[in-house]
Amino acid sequence: MGGPVKACFAAGSLLTPMHGNCRYVKLAWIGLVAALALPAPARAELVAPTTSDGLLAVAPDGSPRVAYLSGRDLVLAQRTASGWVSSGLGHAPAGAVLFGLVVDSAGRPSVLAEAGNGAWLALASRGRPLRVVARPAHGSSFGPAGLTLDAAGRPAFAYAVRRRSTKTYLRLVTTDARGRLRTHAITKGGFPASTLVPGAAPVLVRRTLHVVETYTDAAIDWGPKRGGGWEGQFLFASRSGSPQGKVGAAVTGANLWSSWTEMTGDGPMVLLTLSADTQSTFTAVDSGIFVSLLLAGGRPEVGAYTWVELAGSSFVYAGLLADENGPFTELDGRVDGYAAGPDGTRQLLLSTDSGLQWFQAPGRPSTQVSLSADASGHISGRVNGATSGVVQIYRELGSAGRMLVTNAELAADGSFSAQDAGPTSPTLYRAVYVDPATNIPYASLLRSPVG
Repeated sequence: MGGPVKACFAAGSLLTPMHGNCRYVKLAWIGLVAALALPAPARAELVAPTTSDGLLAVAPDGSPRVAYLSGRDLVLAQRTASGWVSSGLGHAPAGAVLFGLVVDSAGRPSVLAEAGNGAWLALASRGRPLRVVARPAHGSSFGPAGLTLDAAGRPAFAYAVRRRSTKTYLRLVTTDARGRLRTHAITKGGFPASTLVPGAAPVLVRRTLHVVETYTDAAIDWGPKRGGGWEGQFLFASRSGSPQGKVGAAVTGANLWSSWTEMTGDGPMVLLTLSADTQSTFTAVDSGIFVSLLLAGGRPEVGAYTWVELAGSSFVYAGLLADENGPFTELDGRVDGYAAGPDGTRQLLLSTDSGLQWFQAPGRPSTQVSLSADASGHISGRVNGATSGVVQIYRELGSAGRMLVTNAELAADGSFSAQDAGPTSPTLYRAVYVDPATNIPYASLLRSPVG
């Protein structure tokens, strides 16, 4: 896991870790605005031309929903036969960040929002307008919260409160048949103490709600005890890193999977933890930010993103899909959502320079693009499984966008090559292959400039 975590956080910001050089890198629960210039592929579905972060959820009938903020308006977009249709779900207070989106069996959405500084929580429940439902006491802050549906299909959310003393208090909020909220105190006495504001994710385990809580150096699964109260089981502990930001949790049978961003001395990575007869932890992404977790056929898949920092503190982003064995594909665009449909399809929400774009694949996206380049401008690579088509080669310019170098034809074995006109300064290349069947932009971004 690398060396010890540097005590390097922004004053007045709950979970805003920095790189080792103390430049800000906001985590997934705050969001990152990508400076991308993705050419919109034919028939790609634009949900909204916005730079706002989005959330993706799949209804029981397989239809997608996307939530995003337009200024301070909470917007829900739904895919119909005639295209994407948007409707308002109320106004958010200033500084809102979206943390959860679920859709019940009747197709009604619920959205959880939170202040970027942890000053309030707001819920738009089953289509009702967004309203603030919790505020911490003076001197306290909420951590990254999570939203799910309970066994009755009603929205439930979990959050932790951290006091200045580092004491924390974990809460679960459920909805009754009349739509009223009920708060359940999970932890008492300020346990566990945490340097960071803990994250929380409710998850349905055998029709009973549990909460996965992450805090400094560790993670716990909290479940109700017979006769009242709650008991916890440790899922993870580390001396070389701390969980931060949004938490994901999902259950299949007796297996509880959870995922989050782990901050280490070498930067952020995405971890996957399995709690069954024993606890096992896997590095899904060795450099990146957690976005979402799904289970398909009982196996976990994670949506995440990574980046390369260019001169002048400009960033270029790449989307990643991964499992316990590591990334299995890379995408041209920041992943904002990755979900499974009831028929085994996968749905993707990518943030690009065009806005939020939605894609669907018949199964797990598995196309991989490889890329190499040298200081002379010679570029080569391969698209696994492809025998024809075109790969777009770009110079990534950070905040200045990107420049198309060439369209390289694929050979019958999936390989490609191209020659740039001799870069005169360090150059960051990216290769993009748009799948003709799904229009998903598979890609490979070099992790360091060449030349």
